[in-house]
Amino acid sequence: MNLVLDFGNTLWKVALFEGGHLKLLKSFQKGELSVEVLNEIAKSTKKGILSSVVHLNQDWEQWMTDNHVIVLSHETPLPIINKYATPETLGKDRLANAIGLFHHFPNEHSISVDFGTCVKIDFVSKQGHYLGGSISPGLQMRYKSLQKFTDKLPLVEHTPLSPLIGTDTASSIRAGVFRGIIYEIEGVIKHYKEEFGPLEVIFTGGDSEHFEPAFKNTIFARPNLTLEGLNKILDYNG
Repeated sequence: MNLVLDFGNTLWKVALFEGGHLKLLKSFQKGELSVEVLNEIAKSTKKGILSSVVHLNQDWEQWMTDNHVIVLSHETPLPIINKYATPETLGKDRLANAIGLFHHFPNEHSISVDFGTCVKIDFVSKQGHYLGGSISPGLQMRYKSLQKFTDKLPLVEHTPLSPLIGTDTASSIRAGVFRGIIYEIEGVIKHYKEEFGPLEVIFTGGDSEHFEPAFKNTIFARPNLTLEGLNKILDYNG
């Protein structure tokens, strides 16, 4: 059994894989996972890997060392070629998504769109080269920034039905935020296809469910792409 840990800015995820299949997934709000709880979940595992975009305290660093968990870094051996200009600054979740992409589409140009705290787009060529991508504010970050950086705009909650034309302030914000992300993704996909030709697209991340219907049959949904990629890296490293 493989232990896969993904410590993000909002959620900390603990997953167990067996034979390449996800057997268990538990999510915790950032900072709520304890060493004691993780010990109980991980007691049947033989090896593990951690992707973290947050700084770990000494207790967590010691746990990873004691349990021989691979802490993903730019120096970890990978089944693809990382051509990012500054690999030491690349988010580990983005790197894991790239490995997940390569696993699902090993002979195709492909991009992942990760709808998390930020919207992260990453590209892997059919030659197995990770080239990079883009980062922009995520859904909730956009709503919060409009309220924070203006005097009068309210903080609006997202609703499943965001109008094309806002008829009041709240619906105008929803239209701008939600449809702005849709148009952004449509534009990125269009330009990538113009540059590279046929392209496979995977949506992932906590907010991806809001955007999947807008793209119908043009994308694949893999909500656990980051975890899948981490598991592949763990297997690759024995």
